Amino acid sequence: EMFKEFDHWNAQGQKCRFDLVGDDQSIHNYLYYSKRLEHIPTKTFPHRTGPIHVVGWQAARIYERAEREAREKGRKLESTHYVGSNMTMWKAWLPQDDKLLNYSTGFIVNLDGTPSAQVHQHDRFGVLQSLWLGHMMNDGWPYNNYDTVESASSS
Repeated sequence: EMFKEFDHWNAQGQKCRFDLVGDDQSIHNYLYYSKRLEHIPTKTFPHRTGPIHVVGWQAARIYERAEREAREKGRKLESTHYVGSNMTMWKAWLPQDDKLLNYSTGFIVNLDGTPSAQVHQHDRFGVLQSLWLGHMMNDGWPYNNYDTVESASSS
């Protein structure tokens, strides 16, 4: 349906792409709130409460902040930036102030503390996620078990 809408815009000489951050989201919002998608069953979810957690904007800001902090210390940004030299703390790969992680698992979480089912645009964290991802891949994703995640969520 969105393709039809974009084709309609293009046929009229209108752009369906803009040179600003979040243009895709703005187009989705336009289509949704102008009721152009009214005939399609849709459901909206408040940020960090639905099946897909979009971290792109926040992740990019965290990465930029970490880059700036590293530069101010005369260092190169590394995956251990927030973990420091205590490699047993690899699950704490983001600062607690950002309230994005379960520090027992390193999972990105919803507002209620449950693991986010899908995390979209996690690549915006850049090298910051590398240490955690590496451990998870080497350890066989040990927290991808509902019982383990549930017990970690309650701790």
